[in-house]
Amino acid sequence: MKTQLTRLLEPSDQAQAWGALREAISRLERASSTGGAGLARWINVFSRARERVSIQRLSRPLVVLILDGTKRLFLDGPDGNTRLVAREGQILLVPQGIPLELVNEPDPERGVYRAFTVELLSEVDERLQRRYPTLCVQRGLGGFEADRPHLLRSAMPSIQALIHLVNTLLLPGAHALLIEHRLEDVILTLLLQHREQLEAARAASSTMALDPTLAVRTLVRRDPARPWAAPDVARALGVSDATLRRRLGAKGVSFRALLWKERLDLAKTLLRSGRHGVLEVATACGYDSASRFAEQFRRSEGISPSEYRARHREGADDGCSSEPPGPPAATELR
Repeated sequence: MKTQLTRLLEPSDQAQAWGALREAISRLERASSTGGAGLARWINVFSRARERVSIQRLSRPLVVLILDGTKRLFLDGPDGNTRLVAREGQILLVPQGIPLELVNEPDPERGVYRAFTVELLSEVDERLQRRYPTLCVQRGLGGFEADRPHLLRSAMPSIQALIHLVNTLLLPGAHALLIEHRLEDVILTLLLQHREQLEAARAASSTMALDPTLAVRTLVRRDPARPWAAPDVARALGVSDATLRRRLGAKGVSFRALLWKERLDLAKTLLRSGRHGVLEVATACGYDSASRFAEQFRRSEGISPSEYRARHREGADDGCSSEPPGPPAATELR
């Protein structure tokens, strides 16, 4: 798999940029596994085994780019159910001062977990506050809410900003001021992306009263790999979990059915392309297990994902469509 799993439908130039970033980080790893300059310290994390880490209180903000494998953050303690799952190509921004309970899991195919982590000093936030007061409306790393971690996909601007940062770190004798400039560029890029995500959530929220099903699908469509739960969606749409379920129920549909329908549409598109394996498609659709995804797909479509992909490819070769029967009515999928 040459491209990250959560961006399988992105343009080829973005896939090439992602490859360039991975290569730059690999060169940095070969030079040194850790380093620091100016307002930050960077760390390359590598593991071949599943690791659990507990942090009582994070002393500094972190920017974590997942290169291989999965990072799971448990937001309400080690035995809690609320979690944030970061996969290959996604970026975690973790404010300081919060406790962390996390698990690093190697990629099942490559057998490794890798992440590029930047540890920030408090001066970064002070500079952002001074330079961008309209964006940085609160303390704690600019405009990011300081009470929880934030998950962002690696969009093209953030990839390019990270490439500039890593290539600058590779320069012999790079001046600390230049590194700080590159670092601020990364944080500003992520902050703007975060603002865009908040605005998209507000836009979805505005449609909630008129069409709750469209509101939910719009939100999920932006990040189908995210482990969406009804309380998360309700919070993003500005309503309670009970209100969300009640309004969806009035439309004759459940949250779980809507979530699956949105992911099913993506899965079919990826499978029809013929370029991605079932595990890739499963991960892009928010499943940790290819077998669980295949079971759900077969229950819905009557055939396995592999059969669906092969049937479509055969139909394409014959110049005709071989689309299997459509999904069942949108009811609770158990």
